[in-house]
Amino acid sequence: MFAWFSKEWREIKYYRRESLICLVIFVAAVYAGYIMAIITADRTAEYYNTVRDMILANPFGNGLPENLFLYILIRNSVVSFTVLVLGIITYNLWPVFVLLLNGFIGGLAVKMQAVLFNYYTFQIWLFGLLPHGVPELGALFLAAGASFHYRRLHRKGERVAGRVLSTYLAVVLPLLILAAAVETFITPLLINRYLL
Repeated sequence: MFAWFSKEWREIKYYRRESLICLVIFVAAVYAGYIMAIITADRTAEYYNTVRDMILANPFGNGLPENLFLYILIRNSVVSFTVLVLGIITYNLWPVFVLLLNGFIGGLAVKMQAVLFNYYTFQIWLFGLLPHGVPELGALFLAAGASFHYRRLHRKGERVAGRVLSTYLAVVLPLLILAAAVETFITPLLINRYLL
């Protein structure tokens, strides 16, 4: 089991460059969202509620679910899995779309929170997003980068289904479990301590 995990983590070197490109795409989208929040500063409160509802949308009912850890894990797992699989099928369009959308909404929401609640933007990133965002976004970037890599191999005629599943289970999912645990149990403590 350990050998399998170790092998999959070593395989990252084959799609490291693509994962870094995904990071750049995401950062550009964050910046675009940040700029959009500045441009629309006069309607920040109105737009913030809409963006907040989009982020917190719960298909299983109103408000946050009882088991927040499981909800976060399932939501992020589905997104990362679809990025990994649909990237191969959609000629990498789906991962790029997800990265752009998540980055844009993230940049928009952070700047809006800073304006509405009189915080510095770096405070929201540092205490509200980075603790769980590093493993969560790392999983997303690796899933998207692996999708680009496996798309290339698939185009050459190689079978990639088993490799895709192994990458997801050994690399992406453990990072998402860590991210969901941090977001559920640590991020709220940091927010209460430093942002409220």
